[in-house]
Amino acid sequence: MKTYVFLSALLVALVVTVTAHPTKYHIENPELWMEKMANGSLPPFFSYHIHCLFVPHQNSSVKPAMEFRKQLVNHFQLDDTKHCGDGEHNPSVCLFDIDSEPGDPESPFLSGEWAVFLTLDKFQEYVTWTMQNRGDNVIFIHPNSGFQKMDHNQWALWQGGMWPLRPDALCDHC
Repeated sequence: MKTYVFLSALLVALVVTVTAHPTKYHIENPELWMEKMANGSLPPFFSYHIHCLFVPHQNSSVKPAMEFRKQLVNHFQLDDTKHCGDGEHNPSVCLFDIDSEPGDPESPFLSGEWAVFLTLDKFQEYVTWTMQNRGDNVIFIHPNSGFQKMDHNQWALWQGGMWPLRPDALCDHC
């Protein structure tokens, strides 16, 4: 039965798309950075995102994800009414709108998800708490360097198993 539920959830996750939350950083001379990376230098991380993934319209997936979001909001005393801006850097931790409906072809996520923006100084505190309190939720954590493909594919952390992403929705440097 568990295998059937998992395969059903994975199939739905592969079919459903949602709006992404890219945090955009202007990269000065991206070609120079690409050359530097080819020679072993790496760009700095400016911030992080923590995403909690779920299967839309499947209560057994949505409910725990929303409960976990509520726990995070309460634990860190976040303002759930003040959400992050439109893809720009934020000066402090903030929540993005919940993405639970299909639609945006530019989203790398093939599932529903909610996300929190982290400043560099909050990474350890939030990631430690997330690791210890996520339950069975699938968590995806990635840096924001301005190189989305590497942020989401090479430098990301997964908790609870990896779910597929749509890499063609990410840009090399944006």
